[in-house]
Amino acid sequence: MAWSFPRLTRRSFLKSTGVAGAALAPPLLLNGCATRQSPESTEEVSYSICNFCSSLCNVRVTSKTRNGAKRIVKLDGNPNSTLNRGKMCARGQAGMRQTYDSDRIKTPLIRVEGSKRGEYAFRAASWGEAWEYIARKTQQAAIQPWEWTMVGGWTSCVFYMNWAVPFALANQIPNIVASPMQHCVTTGHLGTDVVTGNFNIHDEILPDYDNAKYILLIGNNASIGAVSTCRMVRFAQGKKNGAKVVAVDPRLSETAAKADEWISIRPGTDLDLCLAMLHVMLEEGHYDANFLRRHTNMPFLVYRDQADAWQLAKDAQGRPLVKDDGGKQRLKEALAAGEHQLPQVLDITDAPIRVLPAYSNDNRFDIDGYAFCPALEVPPGTRSEHTGEHELMTVFQAQREEIKASTPEWAEKSTGIPADTIRRIAREFGTTRPAIVDPGWHGARYGSMMMLRRVQAMMQALNGGIDREGGWIMSGEFHHKAAKQWQAKQAGTPMQSQLSNLAGLDFANLVIGAVSRGENFSHGRPGFSWAYAQQQKKAGKPWVALPVMADEGLKESVEGKLEWNGEPYRTRALFVNAANPVRHYYPDTYWKEMLQHKDMELVVLLDVLPSDTTPYADVILPNSTYLERDEPTLYGNGVNQDLAITTRYAAIEPLYDSWESPDVLLRLTEILSGNVEGLLQNMEALTGLPAEPVKAALARNRAADIKSPFSAACREVAFATKAEQLGVTPEHIDKTLREKGVYHEENWQDLLKHSAIPEQMPAVTPSGRIEFFSSLFDSLRAMGVEGAAFNVLAGAVPVSCRKTQGMDEPLEPDEFYFTYGKTPTVSYGSTNSNNPVLYAINSFKSDVYRGVWIHPERAAALGIGNGDWINLTNTLSGQQQRGVAHVTRKVHRDAIFLHSSFGIENPQLTRSYAYGGVATNKLIPHNVEPVVAGFRSQEFTIKVSKVNNIKGGVV
Repeated sequence: MAWSFPRLTRRSFLKSTGVAGAALAPPLLLNGCATRQSPESTEEVSYSICNFCSSLCNVRVTSKTRNGAKRIVKLDGNPNSTLNRGKMCARGQAGMRQTYDSDRIKTPLIRVEGSKRGEYAFRAASWGEAWEYIARKTQQAAIQPWEWTMVGGWTSCVFYMNWAVPFALANQIPNIVASPMQHCVTTGHLGTDVVTGNFNIHDEILPDYDNAKYILLIGNNASIGAVSTCRMVRFAQGKKNGAKVVAVDPRLSETAAKADEWISIRPGTDLDLCLAMLHVMLEEGHYDANFLRRHTNMPFLVYRDQADAWQLAKDAQGRPLVKDDGGKQRLKEALAAGEHQLPQVLDITDAPIRVLPAYSNDNRFDIDGYAFCPALEVPPGTRSEHTGEHELMTVFQAQREEIKASTPEWAEKSTGIPADTIRRIAREFGTTRPAIVDPGWHGARYGSMMMLRRVQAMMQALNGGIDREGGWIMSGEFHHKAAKQWQAKQAGTPMQSQLSNLAGLDFANLVIGAVSRGENFSHGRPGFSWAYAQQQKKAGKPWVALPVMADEGLKESVEGKLEWNGEPYRTRALFVNAANPVRHYYPDTYWKEMLQHKDMELVVLLDVLPSDTTPYADVILPNSTYLERDEPTLYGNGVNQDLAITTRYAAIEPLYDSWESPDVLLRLTEILSGNVEGLLQNMEALTGLPAEPVKAALARNRAADIKSPFSAACREVAFATKAEQLGVTPEHIDKTLREKGVYHEENWQDLLKHSAIPEQMPAVTPSGRIEFFSSLFDSLRAMGVEGAAFNVLAGAVPVSCRKTQGMDEPLEPDEFYFTYGKTPTVSYGSTNSNNPVLYAINSFKSDVYRGVWIHPERAAALGIGNGDWINLTNTLSGQQQRGVAHVTRKVHRDAIFLHSSFGIENPQLTRSYAYGGVATNKLIPHNVEPVVAGFRSQEFTIKVSKVNNIKGGVV
């Protein structure tokens, strides 16, 4: 980009500052300022949690009161926080402008009679009118509980899950679509989870960049450059400390620009690169053998069955088998320690096969408590009485065999990276201690993404870099929950308040079980996505194994194409909370058609700002911004490695007639079922928030006419409950949080001494070990799944960007792979692109952010120059869009790149709409992978052509 600085004169300065001041200042009515202002004002500091991305940074809020009017004037990182260390990104610092955004939803809105969904035709209404409208529509259309679907964005999932799930159960609603799942939490995270036992990597793993000596980022700009502040501050410190940084990315991203080495890779081939690296590390011995023997299932014995599938060798009780190494490792340790009396060593052929506990974090003790060292490799011909004539080998050996063809030379063909470079990077990563391969961000790109994240987690485990200094560190909250689970398992007692207390895969199993089993509901119906999976499987058609909170089958349910036990299974009503499915799901027409379907009776939406989805609602309910509300509970401190709690304190009273999510869910319960008692009892059972004190506090708050009485009641009881757990008073917690914004409990270094996973306690995997042989995918085989994506070991998963050609075959002259990513100023397609401060920054870099990145050599061959209009056509779906070329060498020559943050189509977002850009969801078809219905949002190619006779204008 060529920077152009205008000549600044006194007149132009006054003009620009006047315009900018008018644009950025809130209206006088919002400001609450009188025409005559006193110079005297009071300043106040409060604390909150940033709501602009899932990093959840701690925020210091400065407000000023003048002439009785209170206004937020500055946001900063909380200096008391060890999460973001007093730092904030541009989004976070601009957060106050969301509160004062003139485009906010200010009052309930009801669709004007006679207008159609898709038209922004609403009239202002009172809350009473809105509730009456919802009740009347529900009754008139006789909408059944299973005909409702809840749609939640990341905010409603992270902060209000403890109310949303009890609400669903109390109202017999089995259908929840959570937008983070198909895009990220299941699609990408599950790959890591099956190795480490986690669930939500964003909230549970924070790499210790500070102490790493080698940092490898593969296909991931979002963690650092796009920006996750808690990761960015640690990354910056690691760089200062001398860590070598290698970034593998199709473009020179913000993160790659800070790396010591940028390796440009052909899009869609990251898995091939990582498999080749894994191959080198295993073949050349670049791994922590002691860690693998002791804390992983690499020593477990396996065999191939008659169908040539890998199976774990087990005894009659289902416990894993390993081979004693005959004392070889113990001899090495004795020699290293200079011991005079050396242990006896057996030939490994003569060493016994031992049975390990089914669940443990330490493979050094068999079921009888005998101490030994398991072997990572066993000789040919190894057999066991438990498995008959099957020849056995270890998981370590099986994994090596599974990827024996995945050499650097093989990967060079698809990735375009020289084999020598792949081998060098693998050796550097495998021999440097401590080293980090970042676990990644945003999984919904290719059908291979889940396997990519699995292999990255395996690479990290080969280094022994799990819950160790300079490696991946689990969050303090995750350690706390996992420790409780381990204690309960040891005691043989069930976990209480499971929605709040379960961690990792155990939490995932809870969520899956809640919505996949019809027996959890009086009507007997599971969620539509599970019903659709069974219908597809029965018909012999492609089906999704774990459609967890996915939109898989929703369209069929809306259109009357789904049945359950021979009866229609319809979706006729939606409650959309802080979500924007028209923009965030693919393609835009997919959801538009559902929302406009003749049988869709009611669409209720709760949000702060308009979005591309709000024109399709019947009722729009205004929500407060995060700076205007006291949260209804206390939260763990996000992904902070330290153990701490935090919450939000309202900096100002709500500017408009807005409600909080828990109060909305309570009122909806009163309308839909009247089962308020069920809501409260489910809250108590699942979250530990006792029902009777909440009821009493709610009654008091209503009598006192307190705003958001249910949220306030929950907050009061949450403080009391937490205080009892900590052995302090609620007043003490409140005072600490008001003064510091964070209640610190324990440093991560101390946590690791007693709760490091897997060295001090088991991982939250089915076996308790770090798993290279996946127990989850092993269990899925019983469901009849097939395909490379379900491999119990790491292996290749083909990517099909073209119908008949592979990734190693040349593209047509006008054909490109498609990539997209975040800007540092906007979280994907978030409505914070409407923020006036961020809009100003984005406008300054409009050619970079709005443009379609294309390599100059490819552009020249097509007669395309910088700033030219171009046509973009999806070769698989035929979808078309028009954009402006940003010609740059900072992108792979085989790829085009788009920032995904722009292209808003709702004029109610005045700045976002005016900014323009290309909406990625207008180019991406609905194409999902078979494990969790994760989107294959880059698994296609784009044809590019120049548009003639068009000049100027907004993209």
